[in-house]
Amino acid sequence: MKLDKKLAIARRNQELGGAVLGVNNCHFAELSRSRNIWWFDLPVGRLAIGQYEWIHLLLYTPSTDQLLHLKVPTLFLREKLEGLVVRNAGKRKAALSLELSADKDSFLKDVRPAGTGVNFAQFQQ
Repeated sequence: MKLDKKLAIARRNQELGGAVLGVNNCHFAELSRSRNIWWFDLPVGRLAIGQYEWIHLLLYTPSTDQLLHLKVPTLFLREKLEGLVVRNAGKRKAALSLELSADKDSFLKDVRPAGTGVNFAQFQQ
């Protein structure tokens, strides 16, 4: 079955028993088979104080139909921003770019070459 963001949100909300995730507080990525990563571009504006307390990341693996859910505090992202990669910094469309690894030795670590290897495993739900 092909899963997109809308279906992934519906599936996870059903598991959670309510409408916890929505299109604005949730981001979806399908595993890249060529690089074994989930890739996200998160609008930097969504990390601002007063916007969202949490950013939800849904990581989908088509070969196993597994859907992982990370509930990441925006405070954590703001604190770790210097060790992460921001594309178009200072511009209107600035985005925090994450490449979360699916490899066992670096599972859920950001593996962007310019980053510092921030680990997101603690936020798995």
